[in-house]
Amino acid sequence: MKSTSKLAFCLLFVGIISSCQKREGNIILPGQTNSGQLSLVVRDTFELRTQTVKEDSLPGNGLSYCLIGAINDPELGPSVASMYADVILIEPNSNFPNTLTPDSAVLFIPTVDGLNHYGNRNYPLELGIFPISESIDISRTYYQTDTVSIDRNIQTTYTGPLNNSYKDSIPYRKSKLKAYNGLRVKLSDAFAQKLMSLPKEAYETNDGLDKHFKGIAVIPQKTNLIPQGEGNFTVFDVNNVLSLDYRAKILLYYGDSNTFVFGFSGRKQTINHGKTGPYPEKVTEQLSQVDSTYALTYCQALNGVKTRIQMPQLFDLVADRNIAINNAYIEFSIVNYSEYFFAAPRLNLFQPASKDSKRNFLIEDAASLSNYGGVYDPNSGTYRFTITRHLQNILNSQYFNEIDRNWGLYLAVPSDQPVIGARSIIDHSKTKLHVTYTKLN
Repeated sequence: MKSTSKLAFCLLFVGIISSCQKREGNIILPGQTNSGQLSLVVRDTFELRTQTVKEDSLPGNGLSYCLIGAINDPELGPSVASMYADVILIEPNSNFPNTLTPDSAVLFIPTVDGLNHYGNRNYPLELGIFPISESIDISRTYYQTDTVSIDRNIQTTYTGPLNNSYKDSIPYRKSKLKAYNGLRVKLSDAFAQKLMSLPKEAYETNDGLDKHFKGIAVIPQKTNLIPQGEGNFTVFDVNNVLSLDYRAKILLYYGDSNTFVFGFSGRKQTINHGKTGPYPEKVTEQLSQVDSTYALTYCQALNGVKTRIQMPQLFDLVADRNIAINNAYIEFSIVNYSEYFFAAPRLNLFQPASKDSKRNFLIEDAASLSNYGGVYDPNSGTYRFTITRHLQNILNSQYFNEIDRNWGLYLAVPSDQPVIGARSIIDHSKTKLHVTYTKLN
């Protein structure tokens, strides 16, 4: 009968064998004879079956930042990112003059510092800015496939780059607001009039505002006209409220020198919507197959595609006895990246939530280790992940309980940290699963 005491035994020696460098050999502990040796083995040759699959629903709200834009990726085709955001009052006014004619209204959304674009940042995109006609529920989880209804009768059209450097400050009452980089759009006269003529209660409380003006949508237009290899995603900071100068806002000007400011509610009521495809044949072929393997697979942002990795030879490691894994990692190499379409800065490695599920679930190494990996190494062109605990759990489940939890892995672009519209193409001729383990007597 197999005993769980072997599990404790394997954990006892993880630290002892960590400094051994031989590919195969024996470890003799003090007081042991040769018959009590532990056999140390390194294996880095496994059959891996790899395929591109559709991503399951990723969170669309609650994200650190928001992605807006559209690209025509030379490898994966079109992708579009839109924003739906709830607005709030920054300075409620119980006596707002809603019968006046507005002078103008300006939308400003700042870009984040650092890595804030993907694609050609100077490519001019056309955006449609609309009022939304459906409240965004703060208690609900929205996914990147979700949208809310919009009012197409009131629209502002902007054409130009999304990531702009501004030198001129923004007028605010009788003073100025400091200029920050981002997107600054003068809204249409109809939009300004809509904001100016709401019922009195809309300017007094956020509940009153939500009854009559629920927020805005920023949606790229005419994306089918973007040439292959062009387009741009920009990362916007919709949630920061540190200062009126920097925060995302709508400024409503009236009476020559008066300004009323609408802000944005924050991450729980800002939805990032992603739309990808149609895909080229090399991708649709993989998506249409049930169980095949391909040398090149794809990982894509915006709820696009991800890579499934299956390890059919994994149970060979416990064919005759259980093992204690000292270290295990899997490493992926990429191809076909460029200045505009660079590699994703980080990828995530998941296990399926259940057998045959497309839902992502954290592996134990990701949940318990601060350095489990996934950050792109530009020197080697690789992503490496520690999967020691994950593999040990799979093998223990099979050896002790005869339960098969070898459901494979998913390699995917994160929806957050960072927010980026990137993709990575994986060359599996170089994918390596490396396992160092001890055979238990």
